[in-house]
Amino acid sequence: MIALDRQLVAIRFAALTLPLALAWFVRSESLPMTLALVLLVVLYNGVAYLLAGREQGPRFPVSVAGLLLVLDHLVVSGWIVLFWSSDSNLPFLLYALVAAEAVFRFDLAGGVATSLFFVSGLIIFQLAGLGVAVSVRDTLLRAIPTVVGVTGLGLAVRALNREIRGTQRRLDQTEQLRRVLSELVGEMNLGRILHTVIRCGMDLLQMESGAVLLKDLTGTYVIRAAVRLPGPLEGATMPDGEGIVRRVVEEGRIVVLSEPPLFSEPRLQRLGYRRTCGAPIVLEGTVEGVLVLNTAEAGRGLNGWERDAMQLLCQQLAAALRNLRLFEDAEERAQRLERLNVSIDRIDKKLFEPELVESVVTGLIEDFRLTVAQVWLVEASDGTLWRRAGDHRAGTPPPLPAHIERGETEVGQVAELRIPIITNDPQTHRQVTVRSWAVAEHIQAFAGFPLLVGDQLLGVLAVFNQQALDRDTVEMLTLYAQHAATAIQEANLFYLATEQTARLEAVNSELQRANQHKSEFLANVGHELRTPLNAILGFSQLLLEGDGGALSPDQRQDVEIVADNGRHLLGLINDLLDISKLEAGKAQLHRGEVDVEGLVAECIDSLSSLARTKQLLMTSEVELEIGDVFGDRPKIKQVLLNLLGNALKFTEKGGVVLRVERQGTDVCFSVTDTGIGVPAVDRERIFESFQQGNSGQTGKYQGTGLGLSISRRLVEMHGGRIWVKSVPGEGSTFTFIIPQRALPAVVEIPPAA
Repeated sequence: MIALDRQLVAIRFAALTLPLALAWFVRSESLPMTLALVLLVVLYNGVAYLLAGREQGPRFPVSVAGLLLVLDHLVVSGWIVLFWSSDSNLPFLLYALVAAEAVFRFDLAGGVATSLFFVSGLIIFQLAGLGVAVSVRDTLLRAIPTVVGVTGLGLAVRALNREIRGTQRRLDQTEQLRRVLSELVGEMNLGRILHTVIRCGMDLLQMESGAVLLKDLTGTYVIRAAVRLPGPLEGATMPDGEGIVRRVVEEGRIVVLSEPPLFSEPRLQRLGYRRTCGAPIVLEGTVEGVLVLNTAEAGRGLNGWERDAMQLLCQQLAAALRNLRLFEDAEERAQRLERLNVSIDRIDKKLFEPELVESVVTGLIEDFRLTVAQVWLVEASDGTLWRRAGDHRAGTPPPLPAHIERGETEVGQVAELRIPIITNDPQTHRQVTVRSWAVAEHIQAFAGFPLLVGDQLLGVLAVFNQQALDRDTVEMLTLYAQHAATAIQEANLFYLATEQTARLEAVNSELQRANQHKSEFLANVGHELRTPLNAILGFSQLLLEGDGGALSPDQRQDVEIVADNGRHLLGLINDLLDISKLEAGKAQLHRGEVDVEGLVAECIDSLSSLARTKQLLMTSEVELEIGDVFGDRPKIKQVLLNLLGNALKFTEKGGVVLRVERQGTDVCFSVTDTGIGVPAVDRERIFESFQQGNSGQTGKYQGTGLGLSISRRLVEMHGGRIWVKSVPGEGSTFTFIIPQRALPAVVEIPPAA
């Protein structure tokens, strides 16, 4: 069946042109019969054309095709009667059209049937006296070549159709194989993979049942999937013995068995299969499984294409299994990393050593699912190892003492060598001492990791497990031990820092109380000293004014000395009271508008007598229209007097200049002298309480060392800062800034429109 029905119907319509053209040459009494036969062909061909348009497929059913051929034979027989002549080959030409369709539709059967129909028709025509002027001998001479030719053509078409059907079947099978192979790509369900391969093999090789056996960890082949086999067989192990599985594993190639025993499994033998085929599933050079296909057909074999298809199926199955294992390994690694992160997060939340080591053990037992986990820490006093935490899921814990020396037992060996000790055979390992316990608890692995931070040994992390430790688990445990060591070190540092902080807080509290007592002492002593000192200064002034009578020159000199020392002592007392108030936070600012020019003039006048006494030139330079400064006038004046007084005290020749200018909205005060200067190492220290430069420590320039400290505190209370620039031997410039945040005095508002 290689022609399509629509094309065959069209050929029938085209073939009608032949009898219509010959109608001009027939006898007049035969013309109505010719036209009737033509109309008959048009009628049933039209019906066939309509049927072909409605059919979804390309072919008529066999019954319809056979009816059309019978009608064609009858019509052609009528034309043979009408156009027959002994010297004409026209009947054979007409009959060739019908014979061609019969052969191409029904190959050999169509050719034989057509030949017999033709010969029988000729004989009937002769016997019926229809005027066929040909002898039986001539009929046979013409019929035999016709029969042989048409039959031979039928044989050729049959062979061609068989080849085409075989090719089409191979194409269909190849497409099915390609579709199955594409389905296996990316599939991660083992059962679906195995059943897909089995069903594809059964369809391609026309087998009745199949199974896939995979090797487990013990080396035994287990039925992992089966199709059209008894359900209980899935999960069953293949017993040792002769059969298809053993032959495939031993030979490592496709094997076809037809001689018993076909299987080593008795239940498979009872199913009555007479032939079985097996192909190896090879992974990394090892037969990791077998694909088995079975049939009850005794003579069923495998051709070259089928062997190639079965081998390709097994190769693709091996690739799918490899991908599945890689995926499972990656997924397992991801889960282990997730468990590792969970354990590390749990560790990081613990800040104290007892809770931390317990958390380390909990992570090993719960997250890593190990059988025994212990943390041993080094005692700083004698270097021995003490078990600080431990947990187990075995019947009994390992019989190790609570503390051990370095080099003793497997734990002490890890501490002594400072390297991990890992074995999957602890029952015979020379460094494992608890062998009898390991045998009793079925322990299959031991791993000990030193807890190292740099070169410092903190302890040992020891684990026992009832299953062997693979490489990924060892890597995870190594990372876990490293992080645990870091966490333990941080916990120790946190403990030390907490302890040190508590000590510092206690010391700071004592210092604050001492400072408070000092401030209270200074305030009380200052008030107690200032009262009699004021009396001394008052009586000294009265004596100098002559209220007690005239004083001799020696007496006046003595009284002036008393008054000078009293004023000096009063200044010291005032400085002590000021610094005590500042340190106690009791000093307050009373801000207001301060006339800068008036303040500068007042400070210059206050110290002009001292400048004249030392024969120094003291001047001031105030920027034009400096205006007012917003601040505490007495405290700004105190800062200026301190700076000017220090400048006069440490200057022997030259002069002192007080400059005031604006820097933006801020007011900048600077005092420049030509004195001894300040060394670089003293430029920060002189602003601290009770500190002086090297010149003050020599005894030539006496003072309390509080003036600059008080000045800095007063400037900082205003939100400003103070600093010094100096060149030793040439002079110094002390500068401070009083920030301004006040609004402008006048805001001009434009007139309304």
